[in-house]
Amino acid sequence: MARNSLKRYLPTNLLGRTVLILLFPIVLMEIVIGIAFIQRHFEQVTDQMSEGIALEIIYMKTELENEIARGSKPQELKKMIHELGNQFGYTAKYDHKSEITIIDDVSFFDLSGKTFIKNLNEKLSSASAYDLTNPRIVNIQTLVSSGRLDLMISRKRISASNPHQLLVLMIVVTLLLVFLSVIVLKNQIRPIGKLAKAAEAFGKGQFVNFKPGGSDEVRRAGVAFLAMRARIERQIKQRTQMLSGVSHDLRTPLTRLKLALTLQKENQEVHDMLEDVNSMEAMLDEFLEFSKVSKKEATKQIIMVDFLARLVEKNKKHFDNISLKINDHLDHSHTMEIRENALSRGLQNVIDNAMTFGSKVEVIAIRDSIDTIINIEDNGPGIKEENYELAFRPFSRLDESRNQNNHSGVGLGLSISTDIVKNHGGKISLSRSEKLGGLRVSIRIPI
Repeated sequence: MARNSLKRYLPTNLLGRTVLILLFPIVLMEIVIGIAFIQRHFEQVTDQMSEGIALEIIYMKTELENEIARGSKPQELKKMIHELGNQFGYTAKYDHKSEITIIDDVSFFDLSGKTFIKNLNEKLSSASAYDLTNPRIVNIQTLVSSGRLDLMISRKRISASNPHQLLVLMIVVTLLLVFLSVIVLKNQIRPIGKLAKAAEAFGKGQFVNFKPGGSDEVRRAGVAFLAMRARIERQIKQRTQMLSGVSHDLRTPLTRLKLALTLQKENQEVHDMLEDVNSMEAMLDEFLEFSKVSKKEATKQIIMVDFLARLVEKNKKHFDNISLKINDHLDHSHTMEIRENALSRGLQNVIDNAMTFGSKVEVIAIRDSIDTIINIEDNGPGIKEENYELAFRPFSRLDESRNQNNHSGVGLGLSISTDIVKNHGGKISLSRSEKLGGLRVSIRIPI
């Protein structure tokens, strides 16, 4: 579950994933280096600097104690400690009051400050307090035998200056490395993108000029795709020629046979034979229709709403109870690049089936983010769910599921529609119509 949630946020394209693979170890390495540097800077360096400051404060306290022991006056003590502080670069004051007026105050993120307080508390024997809230000045108060020593020390004295320079340098170098890598990777991935576009276009029945390029592996894949495309086109052409040839060659003897039967004296046997010949002619017509699916037809931009309106209006001339419903997301501004004649033939086959087996037909057009969906529903007897897959096979007639009294063809109509939809990169599926109770044929075509 967590793995699937994480995958939603990962890049889906090859360039993004490659950059991620490149960037992840670099960032991980810099984090480790950065943590090690920060730890060394805020602990070891601060330890060394705070140790020197502690020795200087101890020395000042010792001198102050000696002067107090000699009986020096407060004015003399203040002057002496001020001069001694100047020698060390401090602002030092002596106060005869033996009480601490500040408390330890350090930011939660001030690692060097915490280390500094810890080290001084370990080395100074008397009670002390430290105020590190000022980013430039450190205030220290430490008690002596007769009074208090107040010190103001520059913050630079307790930690090294500009600790962020290494981090900034690492970030800049990382960004520069990623920028250069993206430029190189784009040149390497571009041939893969061209290959993907050519393959996608071929899946939709479109021909796109493609020249293999890039690395050896990508070039070999491109050459293999061109060979595969040529082989498939050759096979499609051979199938088309074979179906067309067989259909035309059989039509002549069937015509002669039909003529001979027509000249015979009419009886039941002759009537049955004529019906068989008519069925064979209908089968040949569907053979020819099936072969036309593979013929080349140029694609063009059409307005889907107008296209469907023309198709439904044509069928209304001989079937009144057919209607068209357009979803709000689909309007006249939405165009699609399709083979108009082929798609019209594919949809007409489905509509013909719906009008044959039902008394009411609805054509519903919907548009989502990636597809245009055309649902054709009827109120007929429908098809059993276990026979959905069988219905797409050529020459399959599900007479037990549909009205036996109506002519059901030779079982190529849905196969023809499937080929046409697939040649547009789409897919076709069957289900039960929840509204009309019959069959729903759903056609999805990529936008």
